[in-house]
Amino acid sequence: MAAKKDTFENEMVIASAPAPEKEEVATARIFLPLLEDPGDAGLKVDQYEHVTISNENETKHFKIHRGEWVDIPWYVYVVMKEKYPNL
Repeated sequence: MAAKKDTFENEMVIASAPAPEKEEVATARIFLPLLEDPGDAGLKVDQYEHVTISNENETKHFKIHRGEWVDIPWYVYVVMKEKYPNL
């Protein structure tokens, strides 16, 4: 059932901005081994590899979980390949 325009007191049109489309980026599947436990110190080891990619327009942060297969964008893979050449 279509709404009638004459039912509104003030002829007001509300429009929302279009949702930004997700970019389709090629991905790579990687596996990072878990870090070893520090022992009796009682500390927990952060099992994430943190990657930040930044330029003049934006900054992107990525957390790559160790111990499981993860799909990452190709530009994160390039950064990870520099740090871990045997990926």
